[in-house]
Amino acid sequence: MPSGKPLALIIEDDPGSAEALSLILRDWGADVVHGASDDTVSDALRGRHTELRWIITDFHLGAGPDGVTLVQGLAEAAPQARVLVLSGSFHGRATAAAARAGLEVMQKPARAEAIVAWLERA
Repeated sequence: MPSGKPLALIIEDDPGSAEALSLILRDWGADVVHGASDDTVSDALRGRHTELRWIITDFHLGAGPDGVTLVQGLAEAAPQARVLVLSGSFHGRATAAAARAGLEVMQKPARAEAIVAWLERA
């Protein structure tokens, strides 16, 4: 059920990172749903794809598809959502994949102020 708050999806397989991001987004005023993999994202959204305003995804998601690939699969159902790819890796795969997909990328650990500034950009 819609809450009246803007909806953000976090795709993150590390529970601590997901919780930290959730706290930042909720404190800012977003309604937050979380999925850890391609299997859990649809369950988390419960058909609310058209409400999505932001998607923040980790690039490395364990054994399944990476975050960029997962977000590309959501693009048809949520074309209005802005996407931010987070990565703690410095070898460039995340940056290159995000660039090819036309997505913004931010290095981990991302500061709360930087995430809020990203949310507030139109």
